[in-house]
Amino acid sequence: MSQAIRAVYSEGQLRLLDPVNLAEGQEIELMILSDEERVIAALGDLLVEIPGLTGESINEEALAHEVEEGFRGQRPLSETIMEERRAGP
Repeated sequence: MSQAIRAVYSEGQLRLLDPVNLAEGQEIELMILSDEERVIAALGDLLVEIPGLTGESINEEALAHEVEEGFRGQRPLSETIMEERRAGP
């Protein structure tokens, strides 16, 4: 099971901001990502490829264009969400 957890680093310790479902003494692996790395990871879930982005600053204009092209011809997400809410669980 993979779960993203927010935390604050203070005085040498991580203080969790989100609840976790862990057994006492359970060992986990922690990965710390910078803001830029989190953005790149999130974009990896989209239908947009951004070649050569790692380690470079993000060109927001080019990124917006790529995202727009990736979703061209699809229904707006807001329409899909409203339809799902009307349909119910």
